[in-house]
Amino acid sequence: MSKETKQAKKEAKAAKKSAKAEKAASKMAAKAEKKHSKDYNKFVKKATKKNNQKSNKPGYTPIVIPPIDEYQSKSEIKLAKANDKAYASYVKKIEKKNAKMEAKCAKKGKPFVPLAIPEKDDVVLQTSKSRKVWRMIIRILLIWLVIYFIVMWIMYSPVPLLTVEEDTTAAASYDYEPYSNPHEITTTPDYTIAEAKVFLKQVIHDNWKNIGYSSDVSNDSITYNNKTIVVNNANCYVFTCSGKTYAVPIKLSGCYVVENGEYIPLTFDNVNYLF
Repeated sequence: MSKETKQAKKEAKAAKKSAKAEKAASKMAAKAEKKHSKDYNKFVKKATKKNNQKSNKPGYTPIVIPPIDEYQSKSEIKLAKANDKAYASYVKKIEKKNAKMEAKCAKKGKPFVPLAIPEKDDVVLQTSKSRKVWRMIIRILLIWLVIYFIVMWIMYSPVPLLTVEEDTTAAASYDYEPYSNPHEITTTPDYTIAEAKVFLKQVIHDNWKNIGYSSDVSNDSITYNNKTIVVNNANCYVFTCSGKTYAVPIKLSGCYVVENGEYIPLTFDNVNYLF
C-alpha cells in the first residue's frame, strides 16, 4: 500500500470521526436547547404567578424575567460550573504532561512538539459521553441487585405458620370417625402357643406394676390352660402366671388380664386397640 493511499485512508477516517463528533454535538445541543426552553417556560409561569399574587403587597420587588437567551436554570448553572472545572482539570493535565515532555526532549536534544489542547466543547462532549456510560452501568447494577434480592426473598422467605384458630378450623373441617377395634384381623398369621407365651412374658415384664405385682414375675412359670376363648371378637389363648389369668389373641393383636371376671387390656394404654 502506497503512502498516498495510507494518507487518504487516515484523512477519511479522521473526517468520519469529525463528522460523527459534530453530529453528536449537534444532537446534544438540540437536546440542551429543548430542556432550556422547557425550564425557561416553567420559570416564567412561576415568576408571573408570584408577581401577580404579591403585586399589591407593600415592599415586594417583582421578579425580573430575562430574555430566554440570558436565562440560566439552576441545573444549567451547576452543569456549567462542573464543565468549567472538568475542562480546567483536563487542560492542567495536558500542560503538566507537556512540561515533562519538554524537559525530557531538551535533555536529549530532540525537538519538542507539544500536545494540542482541545476546544472546551470537545472535552465537554467527551465528558458527557463518559457520564452516560457510567450512568448506564450504575442502572444495570441496580436492576441486577433488585432482581437478586427479589429472587433471594422468594427462595428463602419463611412459610407462614398456621395460627391456633386456623389450625382448629382446619381440623374441624374434617370429620373423622373414631377408630373401633373389632379384632377382625385377616392380614396377620396365627401364632403358636409358644410364641404367645414369649409375647405374654414381655407384656408382664413391661406392665408388672400396673397388673398389681410387687415385683417382676415375668420369669415365673407361664402355664397354658389348654383352652381358647373369644375376647372382643378375637380367638385367644388362655394362660395363668403367678395367680392371674391372661388372654392372648392367637394373632397377637393384644393382651388381656382377668380382673373381677372382666378382661382388661394391658396394651395400647388400656384401650381396646390393636397391639
